[in-house]
Amino acid sequence: MRYPHIPWLPLLFYPALPVAAAVGLLFWREWPPALTLIVPFVPWAMALIGAAICLMYQRSQTLALMLCVLAVTAAWPTLAREAPWAMGAVLAWWSLVYTINALWSERSSMLIDVGLRIGLMAAGVAAIALAGKDGVGGIFSTIALQGMLARLGVPAEALVALLATGLTLTLLLLRYGRPQQAGQWLGFVCMAWALPRGAAHPIELALMSAASLTALCISLAHEGFHMAFRDELTGLPGRRALNERLQRMGRVYTLAMADVDHFKAFNDTHGHDVGDQVLRMVASQLRRVPGGGHAYRYGGEEFTLVFPGKTAAEAMPHLETVRRAIEAYQMRLRDKPARPKADQIGQRRRGNRGRGSRPLRVTVSIGVAERSDALRAPDAVIKAADQALYKAKDGGRNQVCAYGARRRSAAA
Repeated sequence: MRYPHIPWLPLLFYPALPVAAAVGLLFWREWPPALTLIVPFVPWAMALIGAAICLMYQRSQTLALMLCVLAVTAAWPTLAREAPWAMGAVLAWWSLVYTINALWSERSSMLIDVGLRIGLMAAGVAAIALAGKDGVGGIFSTIALQGMLARLGVPAEALVALLATGLTLTLLLLRYGRPQQAGQWLGFVCMAWALPRGAAHPIELALMSAASLTALCISLAHEGFHMAFRDELTGLPGRRALNERLQRMGRVYTLAMADVDHFKAFNDTHGHDVGDQVLRMVASQLRRVPGGGHAYRYGGEEFTLVFPGKTAAEAMPHLETVRRAIEAYQMRLRDKPARPKADQIGQRRRGNRGRGSRPLRVTVSIGVAERSDALRAPDAVIKAADQALYKAKDGGRNQVCAYGARRRSAAA
């Protein structure tokens, strides 16, 4: 299931990490000697910071990926000197382990989960060590690379593993769009760029591994931000995000409180699963409100819409538009005994919307208030919008009512 409506704009800042590292590499020969000596220790510092964040958020998956990056960063110079025959195998092992950890969801306790993931890494290292030079050489000499690919110094099998991992992480990022996938993808890209050259360019390896670990750390912080400020069920910003936004509003804005009519009856009659579907549908319609409005989930079946720089009179037509859109939306329920067990049969039935299903009518009541000299504080505006919402409920529901208005805007 796709992570609901995570904005992609923050994800565009992740590539700034490898770009900054690449710019630093262009001028690394002009660095002060002390800075050159410090750089190899930066990945270790970032790993400690990342481990602390992982423990705080209980994220064994990201911790395992950081250990993958740190392990290969630490071992690569030694392999280049003492066991160059194993470098291709280690590169393939690292790609495989990185992929498995990215796909392996967190299901058990963190201690057990981390132990299993470390065991997986150790098993790969043990297999390479037991195979020895002759065994690894036999595996990684079946295909000969030609031309520009041969200049990379990477065996074909290891190159295939890198490409497969890159494709897998790209598909995960496109499928879920979560900060976690963005950090995993960028962390892999940084290391895939640096490892083939890392034996001859240790500064490049240190900088790119630091960028990789930083990307994983930022993705955790980014994910934590969305956990705190975004509602998981609907994908809308939550009440905490609304409070933050209201503290930064100007002198002119309008706030609307929307409540799903007879929501308790949906839960009592059809169950909480249907109630969740109703909330998601209403949220998706409120998200499309025109006029520059922004939707938030206030709590339960109640939502808030904020119109910066608009009066109540200017916001009312846009609220009527979204109210009508919710009223006109066709939600259909199938009886449980009639639900097909096969997915393909279900898809064919869903193609015919009028057969084997019952319509479900959903409406909302909306109360509107604008910031004024009498309503200066955001809490006062919310309270006034709530009072207007009660008027809309008492007046028959499915309508928009403005605070202080003598005549309500009733549903057609």
